[in-house]
Amino acid sequence: MHLSNLLNLTQFWLIKVSLVIAQATPSPTNAPKSSPTPSTDVELLKTQLQFLQDANTRLNNSFGSFVSAINLSFVVFGLIFAIVGAVSVYLFNQSLKEARQMVREEVERRVQISVSEVVGQQVNNLKQILDREEVLGNISIDYILPQDQALIVDDYPEEYQLLAERGFKTTRILDASKRFKIIGNVVVLDLVNYQLVKDSERGSLKEAEISQLIEQRVDDKIKEVVKSLSNKAVLIVYIRPGKQRINAIDELSQKVRYYASANTPVNLMGTVVDSAYVADAWNKV
Repeated sequence: MHLSNLLNLTQFWLIKVSLVIAQATPSPTNAPKSSPTPSTDVELLKTQLQFLQDANTRLNNSFGSFVSAINLSFVVFGLIFAIVGAVSVYLFNQSLKEARQMVREEVERRVQISVSEVVGQQVNNLKQILDREEVLGNISIDYILPQDQALIVDDYPEEYQLLAERGFKTTRILDASKRFKIIGNVVVLDLVNYQLVKDSERGSLKEAEISQLIEQRVDDKIKEVVKSLSNKAVLIVYIRPGKQRINAIDELSQKVRYYASANTPVNLMGTVVDSAYVADAWNKV
């Protein structure tokens, strides 16, 4: 701004001095032909004019250099800002990538931990199931239906067939009409599919006599089985006595170390499985 004013002022003085010189210089028509010597004032004004022209030239050159320097400064600052901006963008992108990578790694780590916990729990559950099934695979079942006539396949009770499909090591049904040897770890005495009191007998007996007859026959059948029972076998009496309490079962604790009773097919299946675990642990002692 100041340089522009100075240039304008210089130009103004140059124009003014030029006008003065023009006025002071004699016209060629009026100058005497015999003596054309210029006056001292004209020479002085010319000297001043030359000085001002030189000053104006130097000032123009200085102003041009200043403008060039300003332009160069803008270019340099622009380059610096561009470089700083590029570096900032690069660092920001790097930070953003690192942040994304950290978040991704943290999410993956937590997912792996959660999956590992779930898988580990499922593996433990599966291992427990397999361990229990492995126990059943080591246990033998002897199923006794104490009928007098020979046993045929069509006479096999449904409860026995269910046990045979359960996955025990062996499941045998013993023919009580013949001599048999008990070798099973768990022995089932089926008094549900065996008729303790025949229909012909019920017609001629009173209720108390029928109860007494059931008690006696249950006791006899239990004694026959206990006599052939191995030392580490679990006995299960499958019986449905109704309201009657069978004393022979209550007295089993004096004859057999581990025993149980069941009165329905579902109850029988669960009791046999539980007894298999008992027999397995007992055999390991």
